[in-house]
Amino acid sequence: MSKSKTKEKKEKKLFKIITLGDSGVGKTCILRRFVTGKFEKNTLSMIGFETSSKEIVLKDGNKVTLQLIDTAGQENYHALATTYIRNSDGVLFVFSHDSRESFNNIKKWLTSFKENNQDIDFDKEFPAFLVGNKCDLEHKIDDFEIDNLKNEHNFYGYADTSAKDGIGIDDVFSEMGELLVRIKGKKDQKQNVIIINKKRKKKENCGLCHPDA
Repeated sequence: MSKSKTKEKKEKKLFKIITLGDSGVGKTCILRRFVTGKFEKNTLSMIGFETSSKEIVLKDGNKVTLQLIDTAGQENYHALATTYIRNSDGVLFVFSHDSRESFNNIKKWLTSFKENNQDIDFDKEFPAFLVGNKCDLEHKIDDFEIDNLKNEHNFYGYADTSAKDGIGIDDVFSEMGELLVRIKGKKDQKQNVIIINKKRKKKENCGLCHPDA
């Protein structure tokens, strides 16, 4: 394999994005609208998990693949969601504008996520978007409440979406892709600094091993 092909292979990025939220808020419809560009009106409530993927082009022209993990919203599947939550790179916390209960339960989903990711600095590192789906329907939650929730938990962003009309769907995933690449770049840079510092430390202490040299 040529060096150019090896380099191209290394530059390809794949990120896992999980959706969390109550059953019926439209998580499946959001993901299928993004992947297929179509709205499936008669989507049944899913049992378990469903995965799909789509490649997107970032602003700088680079491509990333988003692996999308659709979770069941039922309480019975919280335990099963643990593995997916721990291995995800980004999260969409989804509520429905026509459901006060689904909005109130976002804090429950946040708690579940944080309990399974105690090693992550949620405020600084993890790309989490608050998503208000079904914005084409009557709003039962006002903007003030949404802003308070977003600011209180330091979400990276908020978006109104409508899987039915295709509103805001592509924008959410494009922004998520940009954030994930930016965060990965910072982590890689930090890792390189740590490795360099360790090498320097070893070199500086070399003489201590042989004081008579």
